[in-house]
Amino acid sequence: MPLLVTCQDLQPGMRLAEAFMFRGRTMLPGGKVLTIEDIDILRRKYAEIILKVGDPVLDSLVEFEDDSREREVATTVTHQIQSTMTDVQQKFGQHTDLGGIDFSRIKNTVSSVVEFLKDNPVSAALINRTASGLGYLPEHAGNVFYLSMVLGAAVRDYVVRERLRQTAANNLASSVAMDLKPLGLGAMFLDIALTQMPHMFNEQYKLTDDNRKFIREHPKMGAEMLPDTLPPVTKMVVRGHHESCDGTGYPEGWPMEKLHVFVRIVRICDAFDAATSQKFFRTSKSPARVLWEMAYGPFRSRYDPTLMKVFLSIIQPFPIGTVLTLEDGRGAVVVKYNRKSPFAPTVVVAFDENGAKLQQDQLVGPVNIGEGNSLKLKSVGEEELSFLYEASPGIVKRPTVFNDLLEMTYP
Repeated sequence: MPLLVTCQDLQPGMRLAEAFMFRGRTMLPGGKVLTIEDIDILRRKYAEIILKVGDPVLDSLVEFEDDSREREVATTVTHQIQSTMTDVQQKFGQHTDLGGIDFSRIKNTVSSVVEFLKDNPVSAALINRTASGLGYLPEHAGNVFYLSMVLGAAVRDYVVRERLRQTAANNLASSVAMDLKPLGLGAMFLDIALTQMPHMFNEQYKLTDDNRKFIREHPKMGAEMLPDTLPPVTKMVVRGHHESCDGTGYPEGWPMEKLHVFVRIVRICDAFDAATSQKFFRTSKSPARVLWEMAYGPFRSRYDPTLMKVFLSIIQPFPIGTVLTLEDGRGAVVVKYNRKSPFAPTVVVAFDENGAKLQQDQLVGPVNIGEGNSLKLKSVGEEELSFLYEASPGIVKRPTVFNDLLEMTYP
């Protein structure tokens, strides 16, 4: 069973359970036994990464869910879109307009990626959080594109499978029968207008009142910048991607019933990726915290509840191999996702209160957290998870003034 291990915790002799990918390239192959030299380079160059290493004892005892294929697909898709968006932004910066961009090639790129995803379906949407080195906007575009396409496909399948009969569900069903390519194009170009203000992405930069006004208008500006050769729905997605289902979004403040399903999809994916982007936003949060806040917490009114239900079935807060600390102090390793209840994954209790590995006859599981047992999560890493067991809090109002770029997207 693979364990997620930080570079600081690596030891010589550990075996990589899957390849270490960086900027679309394989830096170390899966199965490699790490040497002292390997670990020294990893600690110096990639200090913040987390690797999957195999545990010979647990590997022989526990069957774990293999999510390496999902990670490979995510890396392939996001890298292709990131590269495309880097080219777009460079040309935009050179020409100060979009006239020099070959949109037919971009549409072909999206079509090829859609076909790739069709031939390589994923059961869980995973993002490789290792920085691509291309900058925040291309990385963000790649991640939002990938999440939006996977969520769009999942929503379509969900509607067919569940055969929802409510009025709202019937409207949803008719919408998601549409081609997903306009959704993908919209996800790519969400923030195209922000490329006019690259200085705002400097960590030390303080937003001015003019910046805040520009931010509020950038969805409308971005839609107006796109050529008429793109599908009308794509422009609608770009224009509406900061609208919220409770009417607190911008620039128009449209309520949920006026928002196309693709707009509601990218709203979720845009917010989730921005809120969990630790490479850029120092105030970012963990996937677990963000998923809880969006679905059950203080920001739940912002997002379509039906789409969030589907999103929670494909986005998992705790990757395979994560060591979770239980309320009694023992450590439990995630071995399988729980798509019906993602905050209650299937685990094996494999460590005692002091972090030492339990003997084979002392292992507990595999079991789902809290299902027919008293297991309860306490923390993951340094993050406390007590919020998972709190009563639903009151809705928090959206701030009227943005203090930084993260607040413009999340919540």
